[in-house]
Amino acid sequence: FIFVVESKGSSVGKAMRQCLLAMKDMRDNNRDGKVYGFVTTGETWQMLEYDGASFRKCESITVVFDSMGENKQRWMDNCSAVVDCIYFALSNGGIVKDVVVGESGAGRK
Repeated sequence: FIFVVESKGSSVGKAMRQCLLAMKDMRDNNRDGKVYGFVTTGETWQMLEYDGASFRKCESITVVFDSMGENKQRWMDNCSAVVDCIYFALSNGGIVKDVVVGESGAGRK
């Protein structure tokens, strides 16, 4: 299960609490697997993980910055980690499937 909670204004702490409580509730009600959460301001993202015993969180990742249009490589090097984290959470018992795209452009499993 994955939760994404957007922080309203400067209330990152409230968004973090909301996400942690939702993660715990989801894990307690389903009693299996890990639950992942993301707290974001839109510019900054933080990934959380709950396994039923403890919570873990990664460092905050700033994905939007003033010069990102001119500095694509910096974004790819430093900020694409959010995409990697979401992909990891979805593929770790989630809904991501391997898809092979043929010459016709149609996807097949």
